[in-house]
Amino acid sequence: MSESHYISTLRHRWPREAQETSPETIALADEAVAAFPASARLWVIRGNLIELSSDLCPYALEDALACFRRAVEVDPQFEEAWEEIGHFYDAVLDDEAAAQRYFEQAARLREAKRC
Repeated sequence: MSESHYISTLRHRWPREAQETSPETIALADEAVAAFPASARLWVIRGNLIELSSDLCPYALEDALACFRRAVEVDPQFEEAWEEIGHFYDAVLDDEAAAQRYFEQAARLREAKRC
């Protein structure tokens, strides 16, 4: 399966409304990042899916943060990953000051792309 096919399939399987991520979808996300470890987008998708998962998921919320950090390591210019780290610090860790630093980095990257 190609990277774009994984992305498309995972988006199609995205939890709707009050649903949680199924263990099968998490397994597919695991397979995707194993096949394409240099895909920042797949790392972010995996992190988002972990955040939306149920107690049946073998991962903790901190694993979502690790995915977002991995995305930044893979592509430091991928503003979506910086934004997701900011959201994690804000919503999960309730650390607005730390979150702001990541939101600012995402904004700087967006602005640099416009220039």
